[in-house]
Amino acid sequence: MTLLFVYGTLRDPAVRAFVLGRALPAGAVSPARARGFRAVTLPGRSYPALVAGPGDAEGDLLCGLSAADLARLDRFEGDEYVRRPLEVIGPDGALIAEAYWPAFEVSPDAPPWRLEEWTSRHKAAFLAAEVASPEGPKRNLSHPPSR
Repeated sequence: MTLLFVYGTLRDPAVRAFVLGRALPAGAVSPARARGFRAVTLPGRSYPALVAGPGDAEGDLLCGLSAADLARLDRFEGDEYVRRPLEVIGPDGALIAEAYWPAFEVSPDAPPWRLEEWTSRHKAAFLAAEVASPEGPKRNLSHPPSR
């Protein structure tokens, strides 16, 4: 069974359902955190990256993902991220899950990324761009909407 720790836009149930093409069943999503890591804003983008730093990155643990689910998620994350293991703290304690890591160097001093801020400032434009895309769910976040 594949466990995936998400710390950015995939924490939003509507975004997650759009990318996967379905909502995850009850019990398949639980709160988790990554000790010693932070979600930070990538320069010029509206989405985050995970970097080592003080604190705990808040996120969600997704359980029971299929190979097709992971393929859709990999396509969504694109070549800016690689999926690899990470120790997280879930409801039952420490465990190893996969997470999407930036494929390039990200400054640990980058400003923090917050889901609530992204939701209020970027979510509507993101979903509109995704729905309008002839290619279906893919990562369109590298061109954030103007403020």
